[in-house]
Amino acid sequence: MWINQLKFLHALCLMTASLLAGCSGGGADTPDLGQVTGTITLDGQPLTQASVTFQPQTGAPSVGMTDETGHYELAYNTDTQGAIPGQHAVRISKMGEPGSPNDTEDQVPAKFNQNSKLTAEVKEGENTVNFDLDSKAK
Repeated sequence: MWINQLKFLHALCLMTASLLAGCSGGGADTPDLGQVTGTITLDGQPLTQASVTFQPQTGAPSVGMTDETGHYELAYNTDTQGAIPGQHAVRISKMGEPGSPNDTEDQVPAKFNQNSKLTAEVKEGENTVNFDLDSKAK
């Protein structure tokens, strides 16, 4: 059951990005994008089923979801993969397993999501942006 909820969360993230992007669907309104993939680990372990948001200084964010190996790929909207080139603020979040006592708590420390100082530079073309998060680091 929680797999369906995670799929719903991923679809919701993509839909939100699509709405923020004006539902351009890859048409003439879609800016030139860089393709962004990477892997995220937390304390040396793959961070699975986490949402990843790249927010550019101007324009719509791009979002992705990590798989069982911590790998992600960003989507600009529901029809278009990628992210706007330039500097991005990055937020990584993973909610607790549905039905568990901590299902509404973020499993990723706040310093990587709501208080994130993570950034990434996206360039046109292929980009690999990995994050090795350490929950104990100051």
